[in-house]
Amino acid sequence: MSFMDTVRKRAEIVRSWREHVYGVAKAVKELLPDAEIYVFGSAVAGDLIASSDIDILVVSEKIPGGLFEIGRVKVEIEKKAGLPYYHPFEFHLVKPGESEEYLRRAGKHILRIC
Repeated sequence: MSFMDTVRKRAEIVRSWREHVYGVAKAVKELLPDAEIYVFGSAVAGDLIASSDIDILVVSEKIPGGLFEIGRVKVEIEKKAGLPYYHPFEFHLVKPGESEEYLRRAGKHILRIC
């Protein structure tokens, strides 16, 4: 696949993020059944451009402590959701006590998925 094909396909996912986010949420729930899942930022605000990312906040007691372990969880989510390497989703994995800052900064531009 050429670079421009990759850019186009990524932009398609950005445009149709609402169609993809439920598959991502399902993958998260398989790994972290207690998770609360939110989309926040420019996607919810309606300010997306082709190069935007889609911010996903995952709040769970089961988020591991180390960065390496968190990275593993992110990779597992990507695999279970069948996301291509060029996907626009940016995962923010936090424990419940760490979510307040995200929720506060997102303000009204946050959407709870489940």
